[in-house]
Amino acid sequence: MANFDEFFPFDPGYGASANAARWRKMAQLWMADGVLANYLNQMNATIAGSTVTVQSGAVFIHGYYAELQNSQNFTVGTNGTIVAQVNYANEVVALVYRDTIVDYGGGGFQQDNNVWEIPIWGVSGGTTLLDLRNLINPATGLRWFANQAGSTPVASSQTLQNSFGLARIPYAAQGFLHGTLLLQFSDMSQAQSAICQMTYQWGQGDQQTSPSITPANSASFNSGASLSIPVALTGVIPVTQGKKTFGWRVTAGTGPGITVSQMTLSLWTGGRPPVV
Repeated sequence: MANFDEFFPFDPGYGASANAARWRKMAQLWMADGVLANYLNQMNATIAGSTVTVQSGAVFIHGYYAELQNSQNFTVGTNGTIVAQVNYANEVVALVYRDTIVDYGGGGFQQDNNVWEIPIWGVSGGTTLLDLRNLINPATGLRWFANQAGSTPVASSQTLQNSFGLARIPYAAQGFLHGTLLLQFSDMSQAQSAICQMTYQWGQGDQQTSPSITPANSASFNSGASLSIPVALTGVIPVTQGKKTFGWRVTAGTGPGITVSQMTLSLWTGGRPPVV
């Protein structure tokens, strides 16, 4: 028999030693960092002048639980982020305003052996609040949703690139995209087609696309008749930490132009936060 090199918690022996590092190593696997959904006021916030008021709620941050039972006020600058911060050395969890800090990465939110931070609310231009909460539920992964209800014409042989989804992804993971739209062919007496696919980080160095689908008609209807076709796609992509965009890319074929409307997108991730 060969025992594991690390195991806990047990009452006797090697596994009986309890400390914060061991707790963190185990508890951070239970769910992703974020604000607990549907509890108290979910840490909703308002801004008035240079004051941001964060309402009650709770966070799960790298294996630790913290609860805000009363609203708290923060004096903010032009750009920055209110973060939930766990300090391993002082063994305390707090809400902190980080002036000029707006994203993950070098010089951004601190995530190391001393301090771990997650974004809650961003401040942009001194007047606008950005909702950066990951609303978590023990039964699901992280999810982001976006929609655009209006219609957009796309001329013959032209491309519509619409990156209307935005997510702050807290750690590298496997990403799952799902989207729907309504595609209208304007003149069914002429052959028409459209290449549809979802995009992630279009125009950036980590740009990716989903598989495509190409709805088409065969010019078998009366002149002037139109047809609307619902389109749905799914795709699997690896995602990385930080501010990311996702959207729809539709390219019209030859013949009359098309119209795209009722675009929706969702992005959810599967994986776990890094162990520190």
